[in-house]
Amino acid sequence: MRHDIRDQLVKRDSQVTLEIDAPAPPGTDVEFVGNVTGRITLQNVGGQLAVWGRLRAEAVVECDRCLCEHAVPLEFDFSETCGFAQIDEPLSYTQVADEDEPAPIPVLDGDTVDLSELVRQLLVLHLPVRSLCRPDCRGICPSCGADLNETTCECGSEEIDPRLAPLRELLQ
Repeated sequence: MRHDIRDQLVKRDSQVTLEIDAPAPPGTDVEFVGNVTGRITLQNVGGQLAVWGRLRAEAVVECDRCLCEHAVPLEFDFSETCGFAQIDEPLSYTQVADEDEPAPIPVLDGDTVDLSELVRQLLVLHLPVRSLCRPDCRGICPSCGADLNETTCECGSEEIDPRLAPLRELLQ
C-alpha cells in the first residue's frame, strides 16, 4: 500500500485521494478473503496528515459457539491523524503534543507514503468482538465436544452442579 505521492502533499492543505485495492497487510492474525478495497483521502494539516475514508474487507473468523470458521464482511468509515514522519524512525512513535493522545501513526517510507500500518490497525479495530456463524448456532456440547448444529449427542446432560441442585426443586 505504498504510493509515491509525498511531493503532492508538501504544501499545507494539499490533498490526495487514493483508491485502495490490495491484500490485507500482514500482522492482523486474521485471514482475509480477497483484497481490502476502498478510498482514502490524505490532507496535509501542517506536520501531520488528516486521513479519512471508507474501507471494505472480508475476514475469516471463528464462531464463538461452535468454533467453525466463517466469513464476516467489514465495511467502515474512519478518520485518523497520521504523522508526516518516517516509519523506521523510533522517535516518530513518541512525538506527542498532548500526553493523553496517542502518537500519530507515521506513514512515510523513504520518499513514498505507506498506508499499510494504518490499514492494519483499522482492520484489527473493526473486527467483531463476538461473531456467530449463524443466529441460531447451537454451539458444541460441553461434555463430548460434538457440534450440535450437525448432530445430537447422547451425553448425560442431566448432571447438575450440586450447588444448583436446590434450584431444580423449584421446577418440580
